[in-house]
Amino acid sequence: MIRLSLTGAALSLALLCAVPAFAQSAATPSHLQVAREVVELTGVSQNIDNIFREFESAARDLIVTRPEAAKDMTEVIAGLKPEAQKRGEEMVKAATEIFAAKMSEADLKDVVTFLKSPVGQRYTTLRPQAMEELFKLLQPWSVQTSNYLFDRFSQEMRKRGHTL
Repeated sequence: MIRLSLTGAALSLALLCAVPAFAQSAATPSHLQVAREVVELTGVSQNIDNIFREFESAARDLIVTRPEAAKDMTEVIAGLKPEAQKRGEEMVKAATEIFAAKMSEADLKDVVTFLKSPVGQRYTTLRPQAMEELFKLLQPWSVQTSNYLFDRFSQEMRKRGHTL
């Protein structure tokens, strides 16, 4: 579950870096509206919102051994929430503009139609579980594959007279 959340955070960071490139959107208001609907229906906006919840949980875990700081922590977290929401909305807007720039309004409408269909709703419901299972497989696979490839790379470089 943490990896899935980290994926969401990485996606959000990637989108944040892309904001300047899409600051001057040429999309029409209706195009942006349907793009935002895709952002919401696909869970991209939820991943962005989850960043604050993860921060809040980590902050509470940090303070758990210091009960005297709990009241202040709660107040500080509550004070930070509007800032986090503003930043989250900026990211959702950036994601909306990215989708609008990458897909036509007609294509986005087709995506919305699919996501609202019974099979699209099942997909949306099951996707987080499938992704969590995939990440459990992906982590050891990526380490093993990386190690294998590096070993093979080293062997081939040695054959060519290079010591790594």
